[in-house]
Parts: sequence; structure tokens; C-alpha cells
Amino acid sequence: MQDVHDASPDEETDVGVAPAVQPDAPASLVAAVLDEEQRRQEEQSARAAEVVLPDDLLPGVGAEQLGWRATLRIGGLTTILLVVCLVAVEQFRGAATSVLAPDIQRTFGITDTMLSGIAGFGGVALVLGAVPMAWLADRMSRKRLVAGSTAFAALGVLATCVVANEFQLFWAFVVAGVGFAFVVPVVGSLLSDQYPIQGRARVFAMYAAARPLGEAVGPFVVGLTARLAGGDDGWRWSYLVIALPIGLLAVAAALFMKDPPRGRYEQELVLGGQLDDREQADELPITMSTAYVRMKKIKTFYFICLGIGVLGFSFVAVPLQLSLLLEDGYGYGAFTRGWIFSIAQVPAILTIPIAGWIYDRSYRVEPERVVRIAGGLIVSFGVLMTIGLRFDSIALLIGFFALANACTSSAFAGVGPIIASVAPYRLRAQAFALIPIFIFLIGGFFGSLLAGALSDAHGERLSLTVIVPMSSLVGGCLFVYGARFLKRDISLAVEELIEEQAEIRRMLDHPERLPLLQVRNLDCSYGTVQVLFDVELEVRRGEVLALLGTNGAGKSTLLRAISGLCIPDRGVIRLNGRALTYVEAEVRFGVGVVQLRGGAGVFPELTVVENLRTALLASRLPTSDVDRRLDEALALFPALRERRSVDARNLSGGQQQMLALAMALAHEPEILLIDELSLGLAPTVLQDLLVVVDQLKQRGMTMIIVEQSLNVALAFADRAVFMEKGRIRFEGSARDLLERDDLAKAVFLGETRV
Repeated sequence: MQDVHDASPDEETDVGVAPAVQPDAPASLVAAVLDEEQRRQEEQSARAAEVVLPDDLLPGVGAEQLGWRATLRIGGLTTILLVVCLVAVEQFRGAATSVLAPDIQRTFGITDTMLSGIAGFGGVALVLGAVPMAWLADRMSRKRLVAGSTAFAALGVLATCVVANEFQLFWAFVVAGVGFAFVVPVVGSLLSDQYPIQGRARVFAMYAAARPLGEAVGPFVVGLTARLAGGDDGWRWSYLVIALPIGLLAVAAALFMKDPPRGRYEQELVLGGQLDDREQADELPITMSTAYVRMKKIKTFYFICLGIGVLGFSFVAVPLQLSLLLEDGYGYGAFTRGWIFSIAQVPAILTIPIAGWIYDRSYRVEPERVVRIAGGLIVSFGVLMTIGLRFDSIALLIGFFALANACTSSAFAGVGPIIASVAPYRLRAQAFALIPIFIFLIGGFFGSLLAGALSDAHGERLSLTVIVPMSSLVGGCLFVYGARFLKRDISLAVEELIEEQAEIRRMLDHPERLPLLQVRNLDCSYGTVQVLFDVELEVRRGEVLALLGTNGAGKSTLLRAISGLCIPDRGVIRLNGRALTYVEAEVRFGVGVVQLRGGAGVFPELTVVENLRTALLASRLPTSDVDRRLDEALALFPALRERRSVDARNLSGGQQQMLALAMALAHEPEILLIDELSLGLAPTVLQDLLVVVDQLKQRGMTMIIVEQSLNVALAFADRAVFMEKGRIRFEGSARDLLERDDLAKAVFLGETRV
């Protein structure tokens, strides 16, 4: 396959090296650097514009309106009803902490700061629990996960009834927080797959309305129970009353909840049907760290999470500090505080369904409008709350708090549908799990500590006046800024889905043509600097590919993307038809993607044999298999076999490179990636390495070798790929590359011939 990615001679001149600048002209040098940076930014902007699809190709955009009844007829009433009850009852626990805070404080004799820290760490526990919950939600039955987690939460709430000190209270809060960790990642993923995109915003609005509904009913129930129980320990009975319905809902979820196929509606709208189950049956695990790196590259999601994190400084602090203010400033008891908080939730319950209807209509016309509206509501929360804190009148204070709370609740109703639209369906639960991380771990925990410290020193009113305006203004602006990227991010998700369907059809129709390695539409960046642009590559089993190009062309970055050391912004990587795109480097290594990097790749203090054994420590192979692999590796390198007891630091540079290669080969890789085979090696040593490479080639090993020397590439490669400035400019046989004078000169530039 030759000249697949060739550019015309004129195009090659355009993308060539910038004209030389005289060293005695610093102004010209600065101008050249600025011009090059401007061109880079223009290229990235043009590339971003290219991947934005027309509205009729974006799922849910421009579609016919789907009414609430039709949405429920398709997705069913049972799931959303159970979800609403679960979320509402979960809010009873949060309401109990806020309403009963002074009573708990008196029982254990703790300060505002300590109580804020205990309550805040309950949120941290919810975050820590959300990580494994999300991982499990993408791999097992979400129905069973919801039922089991709810039962665990019931135990944590029940334990709160009998705690004897603040240490036990801390751990009871932690257990309940971990149990309820499923609410955001699992429920968000479940609703996205259960209900159609055209009505998804209203479903998420109903889900969001469950929170203020629980916060409205919960304080009243909690306060009334504590009042009826009476005494200093009356608050304990409130937690007992909360634990009972949580346990019943765990049973109902196990019996009646459904678990729909993942990515169901996106596949139907984009592809006209669901993907073949055979492709999704043997997926490799995706860890939260890799999911976070990938999701951070989705700009809409990234800025929404930043906005939520900043808003989190107010999210946890406001109800707790307001409860303390109602007791310290107005002398209200638990029952009075309870019904005040209940009344304050009424505007949110009324406005959230309206917000969901607006979001659905806005998404069909202009998806970005949903994010902008949410950002505006967050800013409005800060404005209203700050105004309300200026009044001593309890009616005005609670009135403004109620309106502010309605704004944030309505804003969060739009977050779920947006995350569902931009997150790859395989990462959807883990994407939702990042929301509580930003709310509680980044914002809520530290915000509650800061609010508690300010409250102890200056009072609750000043504490909220300092924290709320700052967090809401910054958080809302981040939402609005992130809206500009929404269509592009949806387009990338659609593009990935279309490519996956095409590949599944090719695998099913022509399994014999399946390449060992596939790279499709790959973009990679380091920070804001994009390094790879739309790279496409296939490597057949047993093929040796030479990856050529000038320094800075992106060759090493491509190897890093294949081996998992660099998570791409866009595109797909597959090994034997299995997606590796979001899989960590350790998992890729386990399935046979082994990279030998240039430079030091051995342990200097260990002998040759010890280095080889160390390379296999994590393999858990039987001793007989380890010995066999060591013997086979040493058989390829007679120079190493003769010095097997010598420390690696006493080997020559060429012998150390041989040892590093032997350590890689001991893993029996499916594909071997070698970065800079000839780097720093004498011609005689390089010849010995080329003999080994040829032996591996004869055995059928698949290799990609980054190389600067065209002569070296001609010695071993079946095929060559030439890269320049992050793009593939040539793909064909290495000898055919010699016929391209412009590219061959670039390869030979600075070459040492062998």
C-alpha cells in the first residue's frame, strides 16, 4: 500500500521546516516563533471545526419532540419511580445531619469545625465509594449493584442510632456514605440507557427533583421524630426511622428494577440498531484513572466538572451553616429548623420539572443553550443567597434561600443529560462518578472546613457571605465557557460510534482480514499542544513496520499512545479487534503490548540473569516457564549468555540495549514496540541487533520500530511509515520511500549510515 497519505509537492513545501533565521536577528527569531505558534493554533482550530457534524447527525438534536407519556411508555415507570424514592430517602440522611447538627453537637461536645469535618468526610466516603461503584457499574448488573449498595447504606444509617462517641459517629457516616455512593454513577448511567434521548432531560429532572423532595419531607420527618422522642438522645430515633424505608427499597430494587443495554439509544439513533453483542462480550477493564484522563480531554465535561467543584464550596457548607445560624441566631429547635428547611424546598420541586422541559426543547434546537442556562442559574444562586444573608428577617432570609436552592437544583437537572451525550457509553458510569468527586472531595470537604473555621471565628452569616458569591460566580462562568465545546464533543462521540460499527461489520464479514493492531482517527496532545493529528495505521500479524520521521514528528508519542502511556484526545486503538483506547498501560502490557524505550532500560546493580528474572516478577509464571523464557531470550544474544553473571552496569552500551530487548522478549509479546533501535549504537553492535530482529521476524513476531536511519529501516522492515509534524505523510514499502526525494532527504538529515 503506497502513498496512502501522500501530499502533493506543494503541500509538502507548505508543511516543511520554517525558513532559517539568522542568529544575529533576535527580533526575527521571536517573530518566527510567534508565527509558528499562530499557525499551530489555527491548524488546531480548523481541525476542531472539521469534526463538528451537522445537526441532523447529532443524536437528539433536531429530533421530534417526545412527550412525557411517550418517554415513560418507552422506558417504563418502575425504574424512575424507584430511583426517585431512593434519592429522596437518601436525602433524609443528609437532612438529619443538617437539622440535628446542634443536638449531635451537644451529645458529643464537639465544635462546629469538628462536626463540619465529620459531615464533610461523609461526602468524601461517598466519593471514594463512587469510584469502585462506577467501575462495577460498567461491568456487572446495575440492578444488583443498586440493591446491594442500598442495603449496605441501611446498615450505616442504622449504626448511627447507637454510636457512643464522635469516632463511632464518623465511621457510621462513612459506611452510609459508601452505601449511597451508587446514586450518582450507577443511577446516571442507568437512566441514560433506560430512557430515550428526546425525553432524557425530563427524566433527569424528575431524578433531580427527588433531592429537594427528600429535603422537603426529610427535615419535617426528622424534626418531628426527634421532638416526639424527646430528650438529649431524641435525634437517634430519627436515624432509625430513616433506616427502615432504605432497607425496604433495597428489596424492591432487587425485585423490580431493570438493567438496559449500555449505549442503547445512541446506537439506535446513530447506527439504526444496537451493536453486536459479540464485540462487547470480552472487553478489557477500564480504570478510573484512565477514565478521568480520557474524560478530562472532553472539554465540555472538563469545564462542567471544574464549575461543579468550585460550586461544591457552597454546596455542603450552606445547609449546615444555615442550620447552625437558625439555632444560634434565632433560637430555633430541631422541629422548627426541620419545617423551615422543608418549606425552602418547595420552589425547587416546582421549578425542576419546568427546567427539564426547557432543557429538552433547548437541546433539540441548540444543545449549548442547556449548559449556558445551567451556568446562569448557578450565578443566580450566588446572587440570591448573598442578598438573603443581608436580611435579619427570617422570612426574607429563608425566602431568598429557597429561591437560590431552586436555581442550583434546576441547574443540576441539566448536567446529567449533557454528560450522557458527551461521554463514551463504555465510560458513562465512571464519568458520572467524577461528579461527586468534584463536588465533595474538591469542593465540599474543604469548603465545609473553611466554612466551619470562619463560622467559629466570625459567625455563620459572615462565613456564608464569604464563600457563596465567589464559588457561584466562578462555577457559573466555567459552565458558560464550556458550552462552546458541546457540539464538537457530541460529534466525537458519534464519530467513535460509527467507526466502531464499521469495524464490527468488517470483523464479522471478513475475520481473516483482521489486523493485529489498528489505529484510527488518532489525535494526541500534551496539555494544550496537539502532537498527533488524525493518525491512521494498521499492522498485520507477523509484519515489521519501520516508523520514520524527523525529530519531533510524533513517532514516540504514537508508540506511547499504543502502549497506553498517553491517552488520546480522539480516535480508537485496537489489538486483535479488542478496544485498547481507554485501557491502562499495565492492562495492555498484560495482553501483549510491550514497549522497549530508548535509553536506560535495565537495572544497573543487577546481573544479566537477575534483570531477566526481575522483568518477569509480576507475571506469576511457574518457575519452569520463567527458566524456559530466560533460556530462549539468552539464546538470541550469545554475548549476554557468556556474561550472564555480570552486573548490567559493567556491560557496554550495546550489550545493555541487548539486555533490555531480551527483557522485553521474555514477556512473549503480541506486538513489540521499539523506540530508537539504533540510537547511540556503534555500527557493529547495531548489526548484531539487526540479526536478532531478523530472527524475530522469521519467527513471525509483529514489531513497530521507530528509526531515524533509512538504511537501517531497509534492513529489516516489510513496510515503512513516514511521519512529519504529527501526521502520516507516506505509507508503503521502505524501498518505495527512496523514490520520494523530499521525504528521503528528511529521513537522511543527520543520518549515520551503516
